[in-house]
Amino acid sequence: MATAFPDRKKSYTVRSPYLTQAKHSQDYFLNMGYDYRGHLLKNTTSPELWANPIQVPMYGRLEGMLVYLIEQVKIIKKTFSIAIDKNNLNVN
Repeated sequence: MATAFPDRKKSYTVRSPYLTQAKHSQDYFLNMGYDYRGHLLKNTTSPELWANPIQVPMYGRLEGMLVYLIEQVKIIKKTFSIAIDKNNLNVN
């Protein structure tokens, strides 16, 4: 008996394994949060602090240390969280 649609594939019957779905369930993030690199201090402090051009390099180094601290906290968060997959790079 011939089917009515012989060229139509039954893609709805093919499903990826559950383990693959579970590992990659959080791969597609739409909103990854605020991009704090480069303007963390500039957006949180007064513009009067940035008016002195002699102190701007010091604030840049301080901001670099804060960004490094935040990145290290993300690694700790990923390491000790039971809800986040260890291979997941999208920790916000």
